[in-house]
Amino acid sequence: MIMLAFTIRNWTENDIPALAKNLNNKKIWDNCRDGLPFPYTEKDAEEFIQFILSQEIQSNYCIEINSEASGNIGFMRDSDVERFNAEIGYWLAEPYWNQGIMTEAIKIALESYFRNTDILRVYANVYANNVASICVLENVGFNQCGIHRKACFKNGSFVDCHYFELLKEDFVKNLLN
Repeated sequence: MIMLAFTIRNWTENDIPALAKNLNNKKIWDNCRDGLPFPYTEKDAEEFIQFILSQEIQSNYCIEINSEASGNIGFMRDSDVERFNAEIGYWLAEPYWNQGIMTEAIKIALESYFRNTDILRVYANVYANNVASICVLENVGFNQCGIHRKACFKNGSFVDCHYFELLKEDFVKNLLN
């Protein structure tokens, strides 16, 4: 399998149309939190881009494929006693699923995020039916810590949520090997 070339970069206002087009997909929304609007409009994309541009520290990375914004990797820092932790969330336009792109893109984003912040631990919550995302996290080096049974209510039913974590020190060790 030959992987398509991609770039990890900052978001720009020029990405609004592509963001709206690629994120307005029910299959993507089915694997995200309900806070993500669906349908996803250009107004939603514009608000997201404005939010990103207002941040002091980059915590969202655009995945560009074929000169188009086609995905995002975002980090949401925790607060208080958990302030050295961040949750990772990500999505990729459907035409690029199952091609190894997200695994490699997350590695690049993690390297940048760990280098530019004092975060020591990144974690992820994945719905049990999202097998591809579980594989991505395992391929990047995340460890599954447990399964929270019926932890999330999505699309009218309770679903199990797989909980993963990656410590900065483990990520750096894997980079050196």
